[in-house]
Amino acid sequence: MNRQISGFSAAHVEALRADCHGWAMLRRLSRPLHAELGALNAAPPPEALARRADRADLIIGQCNRGTAPYGTSFDDVRQRVARTEVHELPGQGHLAHIQAPTELGHLLNNLATAR
Repeated sequence: MNRQISGFSAAHVEALRADCHGWAMLRRLSRPLHAELGALNAAPPPEALARRADRADLIIGQCNRGTAPYGTSFDDVRQRVARTEVHELPGQGHLAHIQAPTELGHLLNNLATAR
C-alpha cells in the first residue's frame, strides 16, 4: 500500500521499515487513515469547495512539487482558487511532518502570524 499511494520504491519502503522507531510512528499515524479517507471521499466536489475559498496557502515538500499525486493536486487547487500561494519545504517529500517537523512548524507559525 505504501508504494501505491506514495510512489516510493520498494527499497525506500524497506528502508522505512528498517527504522523500528520511525516505522512504529508511521503505523501509529496511519490509524485514523480509514476515517480520513472516508471524509475525503464524502467531501463536496472541488469546484464547490473552491467557490467557498477566499485564499489558500499550500505546503508541499520540494520532492513532490509537480509530481503526482501531491504536486498535481496542488496544481488543481491553484487553478480553482484565485489567491493561492505555494510554500515549499526544501529537500522534503510527503512525510515532512515526520522527517522535518521543526521546519514545518516554523513555516506554519510564520503563516499564522503573517495573516
